[in-house]
Amino acid sequence: MSRSGVNKADVQAARLSIIARGEHPSIDAIRIELGNTGSKSTIHRLMRELDGPTNVPSPAPIDDELNSLVARLAQRLKAQAQEQLDEALARLDAEKKAMQDELNSVERRLADLIERHAAQTTKLGTQTATLLATQKALQTEQKENARLTQAAHDSAARLQDKDDQIQALKDQHLQAHTQCALLQERLQNALSESEKIQSRLTERDQQNRVLELILIKTEVALENSRAGRPDGQETPQT
Repeated sequence: MSRSGVNKADVQAARLSIIARGEHPSIDAIRIELGNTGSKSTIHRLMRELDGPTNVPSPAPIDDELNSLVARLAQRLKAQAQEQLDEALARLDAEKKAMQDELNSVERRLADLIERHAAQTTKLGTQTATLLATQKALQTEQKENARLTQAAHDSAARLQDKDDQIQALKDQHLQAHTQCALLQERLQNALSESEKIQSRLTERDQQNRVLELILIKTEVALENSRAGRPDGQETPQT
């Protein structure tokens, strides 16, 4: 923020500071050196007065101005150094706090890891005991499985023998059924043939009876003829 009240001493100190840096002391450069203080016309007027022949400073005032300039520069350097120091201290404090926070976080994580490691160690011991028990049980189960597998193989072999026997019985039954069917067919044929023979015998019996009747009648006729019956009467049939 600009301020008023710029005097010759201020302009002279700013110009000497600019010259000391090896720069040209223009009006704009002096105004910037003064912190953008004072108007350009005022700075120009004061520079002309400083450059005029009646205002040539004597050695003593120059020493005073140099002393004032050095004091101001020293003050500014001290202020800048203090500001930089404060900033550095603030950064260090912030970094220290961040590092302390990180250290606290690391310590908390370390404590958590130690606790977890202890829990994992306990859990591992339990799991190891469980694993040993499981391995022992597994060995027992494997032995039992081997025994059951052998028993299953034996049962399968016996079952296969039974299946073979059943198949043999089925084959025998099928063969017997086939033979029975053939016998049944032969029996049917025999019965049919017997019926035919019986029918022929019945027919022959009837024929024999007819022949017997004819023979009887013939014999009766012959007897009648021998008896000499003139009337020709037949003997009654009994």
